Amino acid sequence: MNILSRLFYFLIIYSLLFCSAQAAPYFQIIGGDDEAAKESLPLKSSAAKVTIDGTIARVLLTQKYGNTGRVPIEAIYVFPASTRAAVHGMKITTGGRVIAARIKESVKAKAEYATAKAEKKTAALLVEHRPNVFQMSVANLLPGDDIDVEIEWTETIPAVDSTYEFVFPTVVGPRYNGGSKAGKGESWTANPYLAGGMPNPVTFTLDASLSTTLPLAEVTCPSHPVVVDFKAKDQASVKIDSNSGTDPANHDFILRWKLGNDQVDAGLLLHRGKSTNHFLLQVAPPPRVSLEQIAPRDYVIVLDVSGSMEGFPLTTAKDLLKKLVHGLRANDTFNVVAFATGSGVLSEKPLLANDENISLAHQFIDRQNSRGGTELEAALQRSLALPGGENRSRSILVITDGFISADAETTDLIRKNIGSANLFTFGIGSSVNRELIESLARAGGGEPVVVTTLSEAGPAAEKFRKYVSNPVLAKVQISAEGVTLGSIEPDPHPDVFAARPLIVTGTWSGEAKGKIIVRGIGGNGSAFEKVIDLADAATATGLDHPALPILWARERVRSLSNSAKHDESIREITSLGLTYSLLTPYTSFLAVDETPREINSLAQTVKQPLPVPLGVSGAAIAGPAMVKNGSVPEPGSIGLIAFLVLLLALQRQRDLA
Repeated sequence: MNILSRLFYFLIIYSLLFCSAQAAPYFQIIGGDDEAAKESLPLKSSAAKVTIDGTIARVLLTQKYGNTGRVPIEAIYVFPASTRAAVHGMKITTGGRVIAARIKESVKAKAEYATAKAEKKTAALLVEHRPNVFQMSVANLLPGDDIDVEIEWTETIPAVDSTYEFVFPTVVGPRYNGGSKAGKGESWTANPYLAGGMPNPVTFTLDASLSTTLPLAEVTCPSHPVVVDFKAKDQASVKIDSNSGTDPANHDFILRWKLGNDQVDAGLLLHRGKSTNHFLLQVAPPPRVSLEQIAPRDYVIVLDVSGSMEGFPLTTAKDLLKKLVHGLRANDTFNVVAFATGSGVLSEKPLLANDENISLAHQFIDRQNSRGGTELEAALQRSLALPGGENRSRSILVITDGFISADAETTDLIRKNIGSANLFTFGIGSSVNRELIESLARAGGGEPVVVTTLSEAGPAAEKFRKYVSNPVLAKVQISAEGVTLGSIEPDPHPDVFAARPLIVTGTWSGEAKGKIIVRGIGGNGSAFEKVIDLADAATATGLDHPALPILWARERVRSLSNSAKHDESIREITSLGLTYSLLTPYTSFLAVDETPREINSLAQTVKQPLPVPLGVSGAAIAGPAMVKNGSVPEPGSIGLIAFLVLLLALQRQRDLA
């Protein structure tokens, strides 16, 4: 081999070693016994402290980041929150200093973060990808650094069938980007996941304190083993049992409670602000009418059989679908659409719900196996185009885990094409995409139901039978006498199908007197009217409820986000975010430590791999997104390695010539 060839081979080997050294060295999941590999990941722990007062929850989430490696890193972590979360605060603690984040327009925040990163300052940036999916970026974590990031949000907790439910999502499920244009180019959807069987290196804890206005009848947690301590008849503390031996961070935490005699905490809260006053109104619905009084309906059941539904989700979905079909009346009509990358339909015309057709539906359901991508939008288009039963109201039922990235486009399709039908959603799985499940139901004028275990399929089917029979309150109108009401959300006011309070939030001006009047049509067609006196509410609960402005702003942002995006709505959302210090699609939180740091090399970006949601198959996650052994090079490094291998092959051909 001549000197030139030897030099060529030396350069190739050196370059390959260099690429390996640059391949995000702390992005490693080796195995259960490799503690050093697990400790090298930047996110060390996540701790939630939840304070529930009546029907409002305040959440403080503390994420601890650290760098046990040898070079500076930038940590990127994609994580979920409640679909109702109004994120209104963030701060970081580093080197004994506490730095409060400031809300900024997202474009400016990202630019200032990039500048701070380039200037070798420690910085943290929080952005919203979806109303329930956020991304934390922490720049310039030096070896030995420890940084705490605290995020604060507030949300309302509605009661359904006299049961209150607080949900703390723990992991973002994989998203399918397939045929839709939406989601493509969104880097967060390509976040890495731990390989099956790999232990989660992140410690997760949750402590909740519960205080109600009426005595507690029961407190349960169907998702996690917990320790419940009743402090008083109307107070309890709940914490995840750290000795359970299970991973608490790969499925949503669900806390449920009931009040004595199945009562519901309804009423009016008022807040007097410096420039704007806000209110939160909850009105208990009228009684439900019996199923026999309801006219026959036409149902289209849309079943997700994509790869992410493999195993428990599809088994549960099939069981749920069979129970739904069995629950139909003989004079109802129905059809079934199964979808993955493509879709199939049981019949090209609606079928009567008799024994013969129910048997056909069972056979069709049993033939379905998990496969391919989640082309929900195309399946909904096909379902909307199917002929309906003559002179019948139609209900569309969607059964899915919601693991797609085209949330907005799919919801917009329903909003524009649902017509006089209603759409109900069943989210299946331990960490479903609740934002899609809830937004589709809102757009379709229906109700969402989430099924997390196989045992819940039967009760969920029965719950749907009650929901779909007819609204308990329809054609809702809100007016006022003696007081001026401003913006009220949601608007228009949705029909109420579930046995839950009607919840609205809004602004008011003037003195705390006068009346708010809620009118509608009950399930039996009778008129419904509820009159709420502002003076009585002010006397009972006062005028100091600082969470109300934030909750109203969050609902206003949701309403604007659900409409077509144009310059005016973007400007209003941005203004709301800046005015109320609220995380939105166009406003982000930024904290920068101005203390100079001595950094001798550029920080390497490390994406924190997420645990695969409990019950979700690895088939839902595309190849390189699954982290199993060794480090994962950045795309540029992979390309350089491929180029060098090509050069090596050409050189070998030259040597043989």
